[in-house]
Amino acid sequence: MDLYLDCEWFIPNKLFLIGYCYNQTSFNQLYEDTLNLQNLVNMFLPVDGFVYFYGPDIAIIENYFRVDVRHTKKCINLIKVFRRYEPNLSSYKLKCLEWHYGIERKTEAYKANIFTFLHDWYNPEKRKQALLYNKEDVINLMKVKKMFYSDHEIVKKDLTDMLLK
Repeated sequence: MDLYLDCEWFIPNKLFLIGYCYNQTSFNQLYEDTLNLQNLVNMFLPVDGFVYFYGPDIAIIENYFRVDVRHTKKCINLIKVFRRYEPNLSSYKLKCLEWHYGIERKTEAYKANIFTFLHDWYNPEKRKQALLYNKEDVINLMKVKKMFYSDHEIVKKDLTDMLLK
């Protein structure tokens, strides 16, 4: 089983939310009391395939929890895959790839200003919107990956040299 994840954090290495899924119906989030080492281990436990993420999320998890993920799981930073197969894109932002594939969002506001996300995260009345944003990041990352792989006829064996080390 593969895992898709997206972390929300701010400098210096303050992780406060991990959204993840194995497929479109298995989404979950770790935050506050659930953001702990046991739940992190449980999140990775069923993964015998790849761990897909976008950007520095595995490093953030490793630093925050003082664990080694990159040597125990097959981690693929999708931004590297997109750059390899489409080296001339004007932007590699997830928002641009979502637009390219016609994937719509309910939470566009945070794509323009991450500080608004942080403000809403700490506001109990607005946290649901921040959680939805993270959920859309994870689900849309999975959708974009599947469409991109299909367009470029990418199979898992093509990416063994791209594993995070």
